[in-house]
Amino acid sequence: MTLKQLEAFYWSAILGSFALAAERLFMTQSALSKRIQELELEIGVPLFDRSGPRARITDAGENILSRAEQLLSLRDEIVVAARGPSGLRGTCRFGVSELMAMRYLPSIVAAIRRDYPEVILEPRVAVTKELLEDVEKGETEFAIAPGRSLDPAVISEQICEVPLLWVASPGLFHEDRPVTAEELQHHPIISMSEKAGSTMQLLDLSARRGLRFRRVLTTNSPEAVAVATIAGLGVALLGGPFVERYLTEGKLVRLAVEDRLQVPDLAYCIHWRAENSRVLARKLREISRDICLAGR
Repeated sequence: MTLKQLEAFYWSAILGSFALAAERLFMTQSALSKRIQELELEIGVPLFDRSGPRARITDAGENILSRAEQLLSLRDEIVVAARGPSGLRGTCRFGVSELMAMRYLPSIVAAIRRDYPEVILEPRVAVTKELLEDVEKGETEFAIAPGRSLDPAVISEQICEVPLLWVASPGLFHEDRPVTAEELQHHPIISMSEKAGSTMQLLDLSARRGLRFRRVLTTNSPEAVAVATIAGLGVALLGGPFVERYLTEGKLVRLAVEDRLQVPDLAYCIHWRAENSRVLARKLREISRDICLAGR
């Protein structure tokens, strides 16, 4: 039994796919399958049921999965004890929302490269629900995104809060009084997909207050939403740090709104699977969390 065999088994079980596991480990699927078959011969029982269209982990595989992870984590601890943190190697895939990427990704990458130069980073910038789904499926080590995961196997630790601001192009509204809900409903709402944190807050507000917004769906890029809003195509609800430069430049104005339109600040969390105790994942997650906490 080898650590490489256990690694092939572990990632195949976590990702639910031999193809994804092979991609993760930078090897061919046939080579990965061979390692798993060798491990099954060594143990004496099948670890995957291959009778269906997709291989499924067996009860025996489930029983040894946590122990395989412990051995892989112990391997990393031995490396750190012998060579220090810089000796750790591997690939870390993590997710980050666009706003958090703009604010913190350069600092996170610089800090990780300084402390763990042998680690390969594969960040993914996406919208909230996609990032959480990646964590829940085990496809990323952690994600920095708004809200909290509903999956009980995922831990969501809050790191900051971001105000959501109603914004529009100058002159679209009279700026001497708060905008009413009736007035706002006469204008298109420029928003991202329903998987984005700001849009989820917008839909929640609509449901709670009985409002009917005419949403114009544009893109999953807040930059595109801002550009469309600057052009006067409608009103948007965007993160304060993101629109700050547009407000300063006078391209957008913040709308004062009546109480019915007030939206709570958007809580950002770092999310990871509770059973993910791998040394590399934990170290990089802690670096990312500390940078975000220091910058809030």
